[in-house]
Amino acid sequence: MTETSAGKARDMAKLLPLRPERIAVSVVLFAWIVLALSAPWQALADEASRPVSWVLLTWGWLLWTAVGASLLVPSPMSLTLVRIVVPLSVVVSVVAGQPLAVFCSVVALIVCASAVFVDVMVQGGAYGDEKRFALRTPLPYVVPAVIAWLLYTASLIGGSLLLASRQYIIGAVLVAIGILLSRTIPQRLHRLARRWLVLVPVGIVVHDHLVLHETIMAPSGKIQSVARTSDVGEAADLTGGVLGDRITIALTEADKVILSKITAKALGTTEALHVKMFCIAPRRLAAALSAITQ
Repeated sequence: MTETSAGKARDMAKLLPLRPERIAVSVVLFAWIVLALSAPWQALADEASRPVSWVLLTWGWLLWTAVGASLLVPSPMSLTLVRIVVPLSVVVSVVAGQPLAVFCSVVALIVCASAVFVDVMVQGGAYGDEKRFALRTPLPYVVPAVIAWLLYTASLIGGSLLLASRQYIIGAVLVAIGILLSRTIPQRLHRLARRWLVLVPVGIVVHDHLVLHETIMAPSGKIQSVARTSDVGEAADLTGGVLGDRITIALTEADKVILSKITAKALGTTEALHVKMFCIAPRRLAAALSAITQ
């Protein structure tokens, strides 16, 4: 390698650093491409009747394309779509009995659930000079979210397959339920993807309409201290009910915080609180803490 080419290589390495964020998205994208090569929905379609085969192929390629586009254009909406579709790919791969498809779909599912990948997705929708850190999903919302996902996907996709197999009554009922759920379930699942701590030049913002009714905005001049803690203590718990360490932010003076109705009910308090300390729980807690203190 000549000195000129070596210099170009070093410059390219600086422009395209192998950061964890880039690696996470690349791994999912590669697994998703390999999944298309094995196409487990195609294997299932080959063994089904023509109408069922058409439905399987339509759903399979449509959803695969949607996730592929979402990986290329990160955003909170992309994150919601990935969370809905990628688990379906695991189910289809297992039913099709294709080891390569199972491996690729499981790898995609694991990486998509990682904190690094989630932060990439939410950062894709950032405005201007801001840094977003996704918040951990509260435990009380995990099981309802999984149940909602099961009902939504089973009714919409399962119903369309039943219609194709001439099970008209049950299929029509399930499709109707799926269409009705389309008005609420995606929106509620999307709310889980729109929860983040935002660092802006003038301070920090807590955007979490699952736990909060209004966004918290704390200017840098009002922040007294930021620390990593293992329990809530005297601070207001704005994590929604997560376990483990969290970040406790102390203010120089009490500020008004408006909780969502479900959070106020869970905490047994009023919706409007005046707090001087509050806790939040970013997925990448150490990275968020480092960014705040810097």
